[in-house]
Amino acid sequence: MKVFLNQRERLFFGLAMGILLMGQLAVLFYYGDRKAGFHEDELYTYYSTNKTAGLFVDDRQWVEREEIRNDFVVLPGERFRFSVVKQMQSWDVHPPLYYYIFHTVCSLFPGVFGKWLGIGVNMIAYVVSFVLLSWGVYTAAERDSGEASQRRGMILSFLTCFGWGFSAAVISGVMFIRMYQWLTLFVLLCMDLHLRAVKKQDFRIRSFLLPVGITVFLGFLTQYYYIIFHFFLGTGFCLWLLRNRKIREIFAYGVFCGLGFLGAVCYYPASLAHIFRGYRGTEAVSEFGDVSNTWDRLRFFAGLFDDFVMNHTLSAWLLVICLLGVTAGYLRKWKSAKSERFGVLFWLPAFACGGYFFVISKTALLLGETSNRYQLPVYGILLFLLLYAVWMLWEGIAGSWKIKWMPVGAALLLVLAVTNSLALKNGKVFFLYEEEREVMEFVREHAETPVVVFYNEASPDNVWRLSDELMEYPRVYLASQGNEEPVRDESIEGSESLLVYVADHKDQEKCIERLLEENERLSSDTVVARKGLWTLHELN
Repeated sequence: MKVFLNQRERLFFGLAMGILLMGQLAVLFYYGDRKAGFHEDELYTYYSTNKTAGLFVDDRQWVEREEIRNDFVVLPGERFRFSVVKQMQSWDVHPPLYYYIFHTVCSLFPGVFGKWLGIGVNMIAYVVSFVLLSWGVYTAAERDSGEASQRRGMILSFLTCFGWGFSAAVISGVMFIRMYQWLTLFVLLCMDLHLRAVKKQDFRIRSFLLPVGITVFLGFLTQYYYIIFHFFLGTGFCLWLLRNRKIREIFAYGVFCGLGFLGAVCYYPASLAHIFRGYRGTEAVSEFGDVSNTWDRLRFFAGLFDDFVMNHTLSAWLLVICLLGVTAGYLRKWKSAKSERFGVLFWLPAFACGGYFFVISKTALLLGETSNRYQLPVYGILLFLLLYAVWMLWEGIAGSWKIKWMPVGAALLLVLAVTNSLALKNGKVFFLYEEEREVMEFVREHAETPVVVFYNEASPDNVWRLSDELMEYPRVYLASQGNEEPVRDESIEGSESLLVYVADHKDQEKCIERLLEENERLSSDTVVARKGLWTLHELN
């Protein structure tokens, strides 16, 4: 009968996790449909992956739609050009694996530019990350093969994936067409491999060492931040091995991790220049060495987790954990089981997560809410640590109450459901740029109107932040703000209406005034929209 009940519970657990995943995918499709614009880094993802001829800014020149669009899509004769993708990333500061994946998907849909290509790539990584997070939590929470322990693993796995997948930060991460959801995948894979090895005491080449080496190779080539997480996880793992006198295993582990890292560097030598000499690498080292900013940076990133994952309830969670710990100690029901309940399967991911969070907080860019992307890989682990602490402390207090999992599980699920619902209701999902929907409708309605783009000659590349809009016009006229010569073009001088993009610069008003003076048919100026560093005017 017990075997039957266990199998029934496992079947129910698998069904519940499947329904949960389908529900979260439905939410992702919903927010994907709402996404109406692009972050400049997202446009760079398309450009650096699918570049054809390169985008050049020439003063007083027309640029055709195809010249712009062709650098953001894969043309029929340019499919699966991975060597070009690798070269493009070597000129920037990122490794190439994510861009290989993205280019592969774009190659399957040549000539197509759209948000769903990027969101779809991220949703693939999301599904795999969901499975990895679920399995990792179950492995850590199920300390033995007992029925109660298995039930705990199932419940905490469901709760963690529920709170993680419905959080505003994670949904935003899927909407952001960059490599961070794939970084999350490899961080979780790294954690799972180590937890499995510890739990099963399995350190063989085939089942552990080789997969770890491959994960190092792929994770490093996805985002350099991966190596920070693996460093702390590997350090904690080696200390545990040393404590258990597994010296040979430490040596073998170091060899395979080193081979994975060296293999990645040999395949992509530009990585060393990116880390030690690139502008992001030097900025990160400088910020890490500045002791004075430590508290402010930690508070900033902890605030992001509290706001976009916990919906301002983190302090309450920590207070509950402290109260449960004090109560357990007072009742003297915790002392004998303390080390067992919070063993290596808890402290290993906690150490890795804490180290990663600290280093990233010290070195990552401070970009407001969008800085969530840098801590995104450990948000699921952080949520699990909070849930595990509450559960185990309460379990220690409750003692032998046989149905203890029902009320606490329901209570935690209710808390997560309420906090996530409130966060989503309050519009905390970002990278949607819904305000640009009306702008794009205006652009499409006026696609045949002549377009002038006045760019700042000090930063001409910012023109391509408008690419999704510029692709809608048959052609656009580029003009430098610093060039005060009249715009001599028949299409512009004789037009009864103009659309004018002006870079945010001290001369932007002068640009509009010159056009009004040069064309007697134009007399009014209306600001249509503001987008980042640009303002769109309609002259009539």
